[in-house]
Amino acid sequence: MKSKIAKKNMVLDVLVAAQGRWQIFVFKINSRDLDKIANVSRRADNKDEGYQRNLVESRANDIAEYLDKKDGCIPTSILINFLKEPKYDVRAKTLTIPNQENVAWVIDGQHRMYGMRKASKPIEVIVTAFSGLDTAQQAKQFKMINSKQKGVPTSLLYDLLDLTKDGTFVEERGHDLAVRLNESSDSPWRGLIDMIGTKQMGTIITQTRVVTALDSLIAERGVLFQYTEEEQYGILRNFFQAIRELLPAEWNNKGSIVGKALGFSAFLILLPQVLTQTTQRYSDFKVSSIKRVLAPLKDFEFSTKHHHGLAGHPGENRMAGLLAATIKANPDKGKGKSKIVLK
Repeated sequence: MKSKIAKKNMVLDVLVAAQGRWQIFVFKINSRDLDKIANVSRRADNKDEGYQRNLVESRANDIAEYLDKKDGCIPTSILINFLKEPKYDVRAKTLTIPNQENVAWVIDGQHRMYGMRKASKPIEVIVTAFSGLDTAQQAKQFKMINSKQKGVPTSLLYDLLDLTKDGTFVEERGHDLAVRLNESSDSPWRGLIDMIGTKQMGTIITQTRVVTALDSLIAERGVLFQYTEEEQYGILRNFFQAIRELLPAEWNNKGSIVGKALGFSAFLILLPQVLTQTTQRYSDFKVSSIKRVLAPLKDFEFSTKHHHGLAGHPGENRMAGLLAATIKANPDKGKGKSKIVLK
């Protein structure tokens, strides 16, 4: 397959594959020409529409070095989507596209593309192309390809649920609650959740951790299932705000399990017990009432060194058991009727 570059258009020899309702184009193109016409939609650049993880500069550099110094090649295709329907000549089997910027989005292969940009010489690259997919359809293709591959953060796949709308109820509700915990001005977790799994500066837990830890609470038999999303968020916000106020030296402390995924999950395992005790004793779930129930934890040893070796689900359950035992040994004596009042 050959390509001829006109002043205004690029004419490419192309193969076409029909797969169900999909029409897929396959062609080769000079990497510099691909770099010109195609752009990448990254999740952090455009929260509402972006769907890819941030570019890791070191990966692009490694690809460039591989091409320049190690006689490397890129045999796998770059997957793109033409934003507008290209002109396909059935008889000539050619595809005519504008020779200009932003003609297509890169669905999969951003690091390879940027690596080729950094390489000293252009190469011919194989491209597989869709045409006219909307953002949600592009995101679904990206998710389908990468959900089975190693290295794509699970947090990013959860974050794509806003676009793909193909998650389970628990996944979508967990994601929605993670977004609210990370973005709401009244949330103690504001700005502390890594939503796309790229180890963002200042974050201490991933969206994956939040969603998986909430799973059993918001599922059909979970203690939070009966509540609306607004009430669920209010319960989580007040619960963690009480912990933050009760244990200020432990909050967001790298040397404390409270500022670790282990502590987050352990506290959520503890939440049903605290919710029951607080509502029964104080007829509400206000921060002040929760703090009274959790007060025995002020003397608990939260240092990571003290709990070295606790990890995974066994570690989370073990830690939750220790927290529950501490509260049980020093019970609060308040009494009241059981109902939810959050403020």
